[in-house]
Amino acid sequence: MTLDDFSQYQRLNDEGDEPGATSDTVTVLTGTGLSNVSRTFIGEATTSDSGSKITIKSQNGLLKIDNGPASAGQASILWNFDPVDLTKFGTGLLLEVSRIDLNVSAEIIVNGVAGSGAKTFTGVDDFLVHFDDFSNSDVFSSISSLRLNFSGPLAWDGQFRLLLDGTRRATVTSVPLPTAYLLMGSALLGLIGVSRKKTV
Repeated sequence: MTLDDFSQYQRLNDEGDEPGATSDTVTVLTGTGLSNVSRTFIGEATTSDSGSKITIKSQNGLLKIDNGPASAGQASILWNFDPVDLTKFGTGLLLEVSRIDLNVSAEIIVNGVAGSGAKTFTGVDDFLVHFDDFSNSDVFSSISSLRLNFSGPLAWDGQFRLLLDGTRRATVTSVPLPTAYLLMGSALLGLIGVSRKKTV
């Protein structure tokens, strides 16, 4: 299931000139398989010096987070939605990463109580967390909020494509049995026999 394809435009700037974080909310989110979704961007630049700025933007299938050269900034994306049992769709959460600076850390908080633990990026690699890796995996049977937190060094940037309920449950693919092969073979021979009779 696609939780957010980042197609709906939203932008937030925080320049660190006032204490605390800046937030912006889209109350009816599109590009998601969830119901009644709101999405809130929360950004906090670290200082009010020149060049201290954090921008979070969603547009055309990309989530972009940019920090100015004087900001180590923190960025969060919060989704609230109608309760859903995600265990029916997969076994983990996947954020597709298209670009990320080194030493940026990310974590996912579910229902405000269950955390994935922070992962620090050492290169471009998708952020995948299995339900069992969360501090309380039971919450996934009735989930109504997700929060994605990012932090990093000065001037860090990242670009992300999709947030998915990402790892599919194993599916059984049907393999033809030997008897099925025999039936197909005999049908083909029968057709060949019919076509020969017609030509005689």
